[in-house]
Amino acid sequence: MNRTEFMSALEKRLSPLSDEDREDALRYYDELFDEAGPIDETKILNDLDDPDTIARQILADNGIDPDGRPQFMIDDVITPNQSGSNPPPPKSTVDQFKEDFGRMNRNTKILLIIALLIVTSPVWGGILSGILGLIFGLMGIIFGLVIAFTAGGVGLVISGIVYLFKVPPIGLCILGVGLIVIALDILIIFPLLKWSVGLLIKFIKWAVDTIRGMIAKKQQA
Repeated sequence: MNRTEFMSALEKRLSPLSDEDREDALRYYDELFDEAGPIDETKILNDLDDPDTIARQILADNGIDPDGRPQFMIDDVITPNQSGSNPPPPKSTVDQFKEDFGRMNRNTKILLIIALLIVTSPVWGGILSGILGLIFGLMGIIFGLVIAFTAGGVGLVISGIVYLFKVPPIGLCILGVGLIVIALDILIIFPLLKWSVGLLIKFIKWAVDTIRGMIAKKQQA
């Protein structure tokens, strides 16, 4: 069978369709052959089902029973390669949602994603709020330690200097303790504060990237 014979057979079997629907269907296969060119015509013919199988499916998709029954359901249409096989299992809710989502246009997908984010916000919002609260609480504790250690260290250093002129031994002790407190502040507390700020920034970046990734994935679905 060549292209001409294929198109002629398909057109004959699509006679129950309206002229417009039949032309649309034939145009699709004409364009398919045109894009393939004469060299790949045989490959296209091998990849396609036979005209009768294709016509049966097209008629069923347009609400016409291929077997001429007055009432029928599209799911009842049996093609040659399906004859004798068990009917496909019903689709799960998730699979059906994915299929319906794939048919939506880009704007509808975005609106649906926004709606889902709003509806599920009590769940993911509570989790995000809890994590942010933990990070901010940790930062508050560390910031408080910074202030306490800094103020305490500076206060001890000043007191030590004052006592150097009154009671030198006591002044030296107080000054030494003050310098140790300031050193701990610089070596331990400040790095902890820097780490907690970095952790907050990384978490926010992760949340933003995750939401963007979800939206991009849904748009491509």
